Amino acid sequence: MITIQSNDGDRRVLLLDSPFALDESPDFPEYLFDVVFIVNESAEETKTILNSINPITSSKCCYKPLFVTSALKGKMGNYDEIIDGYADDWNSMEVLTRIENIIAYNNQIGLNAQEDPILSSNQFFIRLTRYLISRKKTVLEPKLDVSASTGYTIPVFDLFYRLGHYELSEYFVFMQSMTEKGLFRSTKFVNKVYLCPSCLHSHLLYIQTCPKCGQSSIQTEEVIHHFRCANVSPEHTYNFGGQLRCPKCHKILQHIGMDYDRPAIIHTCNTCGNTFIEPKKKTLCTSCQKMHDAEDLIPQDFNIYEITAEGKQSIISPSIGFTVYTEFYDNYIEYNRFVNRIRLLAEQKFSGNIRGDVLVGKIWILNAEGETTPIRPEGIELACLYFPNNKISAANNIIYVGSIIHNYTGDTEEGIINFQIMLSETIRAAATILKPGEKICHTYMKLQGNQSTIEDFIKDMDFISINPDDCIDYDPVAVQKAQQEKENQEIPK
Repeated sequence: MITIQSNDGDRRVLLLDSPFALDESPDFPEYLFDVVFIVNESAEETKTILNSINPITSSKCCYKPLFVTSALKGKMGNYDEIIDGYADDWNSMEVLTRIENIIAYNNQIGLNAQEDPILSSNQFFIRLTRYLISRKKTVLEPKLDVSASTGYTIPVFDLFYRLGHYELSEYFVFMQSMTEKGLFRSTKFVNKVYLCPSCLHSHLLYIQTCPKCGQSSIQTEEVIHHFRCANVSPEHTYNFGGQLRCPKCHKILQHIGMDYDRPAIIHTCNTCGNTFIEPKKKTLCTSCQKMHDAEDLIPQDFNIYEITAEGKQSIISPSIGFTVYTEFYDNYIEYNRFVNRIRLLAEQKFSGNIRGDVLVGKIWILNAEGETTPIRPEGIELACLYFPNNKISAANNIIYVGSIIHNYTGDTEEGIINFQIMLSETIRAAATILKPGEKICHTYMKLQGNQSTIEDFIKDMDFISINPDDCIDYDPVAVQKAQQEKENQEIPK
């Protein structure tokens, strides 16, 4: 069952009791409902519904109030973090008040619009943080959880980690980035833990191994020092018929501290026979099953964070997604700055102050219907990497690469050809982010004419070509191979 009914506050409530592909359904556009109410008394079925219909990852339900049946209170685990209330009557005063408070606050801070589908972990983090702001949950406190991958976790983040929305390395980079930018502030140190270098999990087995062969079959015993003759050897060499007798002078040892002492512990490897004082400490990760030296573990501080006043304003801003994702690339600039830069280069070219051709490369993705798709941050990242000396921007479902080819002479246009080659290499690398039925294309524009053509050139940047220079179709084998390589790739320290 899925239907829409009005409550006593004239809010339209989407009622459903089973999983439903809401975001893909044309019958239930975002503007038809204000609230979501799940009427199912099974905790497991309700969790399945919430995996896709929730105020964070669902484009149509973004930041909207969400309620479930009161019978599930105390049974939803971390899903409780995305539920605004438990009730059986969606017209109760408590529910009506809660709905109005959420909607009013969302309108106040500007979170009342439908969001685009989430296409990257960074977009997910921004969406989740916006949701927390919409619920006035601005303190992020890690909790000790035996089932959590890192031991400490912020419950709402952990919920979506288990659903596969991000990798642990991406989470740590995001938290560090937001803190460095002043959007998050650490308010209290919680603990320092040590994580697996390969997968960043904290569930590790600590193992003592032989320094020579690396095996863990080790026998440990104490060393005895006989004062009278100064013999020092393992305890088993002193055992004779249940007595301690020195293997060197054959005297019986009776009183520790007077006849002998035990100054050390010695280890013997049962595999290779090596004898040593200090075993090699290693860890075996119970998640990825990889063995590492203990000293190679990744130290990670866990802190309580709060979203700063500046952070609230910045995170709500529509441009925060790209600026956070591309902050490590000095060549990415906002689109209005990119346009101003192209205009300046064009003016300099026509005034004779610079020699060369002004080029703008354009990259876009088409779906099966031939429509452009929203920009994917992974594509921006690749453009930044493949063109480190060029300015990169994104808008209008297009990734832009600016360039000026200096010292252009003759008809060979070698610089322009190299520019096209790099665009082709970029879209081939980006083909691994395509979905079935999609293709990625590129073309380039060259500024020609005179001063009067600058604004026409700028205007044409908004459009894609019906005859691109190169296109790459979705290749399931390449996508699967790229995913496998990503899974096998060791996470950098």
